[in-house]
Amino acid sequence: MPNADLLVLEGIDETEEGVVLRVRSKETPQCQACSSSDVSYHSTYLRHLRDLAWQGRPVRIQFKTRRFRCLNPQCPRQIFAESLPGIAAPRARETDRVTQTLRLVGYLLGGRPGSRLLERLGMKASRDTVLRRVKKRSAPETATKVRVLGVDDWAWRKHQEYGTMLMDLEQRRVIDLLPVRSAASFADWLRQHSGVKIIARDRCGLYAEGGHEGAPSAVQVTDRYHLMSNLSEAVEHTLQQLQIEARAELTQERIPKPSGRLTLVEARYQRCRQARYERYKAVIELSRQGCTQLQIAERVGVSPDTVARWQNAGGFPERRIRRDRRRDQARFLQDRARGLHPALARTHFSSARMAALLLTPPRDLSATQLSYRDCFLRFCPTAYRVRKLALQFRAMLRWRRSVRLGKWIEAAVASKFPLIVQFARTLRRDLRAVEMAISAPWSNGPLEGHINRLKMIKRQMYGRAGFALLKARVLPLSA
Repeated sequence: MPNADLLVLEGIDETEEGVVLRVRSKETPQCQACSSSDVSYHSTYLRHLRDLAWQGRPVRIQFKTRRFRCLNPQCPRQIFAESLPGIAAPRARETDRVTQTLRLVGYLLGGRPGSRLLERLGMKASRDTVLRRVKKRSAPETATKVRVLGVDDWAWRKHQEYGTMLMDLEQRRVIDLLPVRSAASFADWLRQHSGVKIIARDRCGLYAEGGHEGAPSAVQVTDRYHLMSNLSEAVEHTLQQLQIEARAELTQERIPKPSGRLTLVEARYQRCRQARYERYKAVIELSRQGCTQLQIAERVGVSPDTVARWQNAGGFPERRIRRDRRRDQARFLQDRARGLHPALARTHFSSARMAALLLTPPRDLSATQLSYRDCFLRFCPTAYRVRKLALQFRAMLRWRRSVRLGKWIEAAVASKFPLIVQFARTLRRDLRAVEMAISAPWSNGPLEGHINRLKMIKRQMYGRAGFALLKARVLPLSA
């Protein structure tokens, strides 16, 4: 039984539906309004409560509930029924331990999978019932005192709608979930939860602005992962452009300009390049007119990421040539038939792979990776400067040397690589937070893990869950 000290078992009945336990209370009656024990008997009625299953069979408790009259003349309540504290809530049709079991199963599995499992365990419940137990909190919300706060965004729909996740980095637990991503909502949350001393955030300007408005005295820390991720993206796009320039120089030096008519492959390439160049000019012209990236993407017919990349390119970015063995062989035979002798050196490298190799210290690379990297550096010697800047920044983060950040930014701006220059200038605008990211021990790494868990939960529910249910499953179960 749920509480053998409070209940007296009068009998057990076995029916087709399961097992029925007939019980009564043995406690002295007491009025809940005035706490008086001066009462008289009134009547009884039967209360049915569902309890945990036994050997896979449903169990129902038939509680013989007594009613009493309160004899205190000043008590506002005349008649009351005895309650079951710690066993079942008032007017509930199931015991507290059944409610907790339903909530735990729904929290871990969701509605439909949890309902199927409970049916196999002998506690049949609909998916709606399971989800209602999950969304109902066992205790009222209390103000949480947070000293070190981590904040990051999560996507309702990627590139369209975002929310905000807040985490106590000292306790490593999620404390709140916001349905929107804005500076105003974050500032309002900070005003309601005073005491935040440190804010660890990504490089989004919205959270920086909201932090300054809601908690002006708090120290802001940029996340180290996002710093390295942004630097890696800048290095990757820079290497892509350097490869294009190196191939153009190699072509001018070693391969004479062909004469006569263009081949079908060359003619098609020229047509595609011209159409892409026209779109590029339209993007630049609309940017000068002050249109946003989303407006430009909708008018020109390209993605917003392409618009951003073209705006920061500084010139028309030539398209990378994908590796195709059949096409490469055909070009080789065609050039040999025309009397040309292409270079035997490799001229196409993966920019993403090269960015990863250049950001990794040589002692951590295998012999194959070192050979691949050296082959690229011989083909594109300008990448030595990119490699030097990338390793210097990585060493600053690794050895917590924030005093060198200013010199690194000056060297990056003077390097004349457009995307690395842009990355360095963004660091200068948020200099204090970046210095704290290098020297402080706080990071949004635990928060990124919980955002990944939120994505799993959201996909598990196939997008049919509202914000209340999503928040209930993301926050700790004890909340």
